[in-house]
Amino acid sequence: MAASSASGALGVVAQLELVAVGGVLLVLAVLLLTREVRRWRRARPPDDQEVRARAVMGELCPNGWQAQITIYSSASATPPDAPRYDGGLVAVDWSELGEYEVEPHVTRRIWAPTIAAGLAAMVDDRRTDEVLERIERGVDDDPWDAD
Repeated sequence: MAASSASGALGVVAQLELVAVGGVLLVLAVLLLTREVRRWRRARPPDDQEVRARAVMGELCPNGWQAQITIYSSASATPPDAPRYDGGLVAVDWSELGEYEVEPHVTRRIWAPTIAAGLAAMVDDRRTDEVLERIERGVDDDPWDAD
């Protein structure tokens, strides 16, 4: 009887050791997986506002475009024509290039609280231009016009 209770106690200890080793292996696997996920996220190309703005502006301005971003750290550093904002401001000066032109016709300035908001406003501004250009072309093609 004593031999069977000793072997039973050894079996319980062996099971506890097995559970402990399994737990350590599980923790190590989770740590390794976490490290690999972080590495994978860093290796992916960024899908941020700049990438989207470049793609959309490339479609909206087939002959090219240019932009300059100026960051003002505080309201006291901004030019007098800047809108009032408590924090820093970003100015995005952008222009569309013509078909055979190196210099742009008109440079526009957009003010925003962040770079991402400035890029989004630049895209919205160009989309508005495109709608207005379509309206103008439609007016020029008016069949009722006597000219």
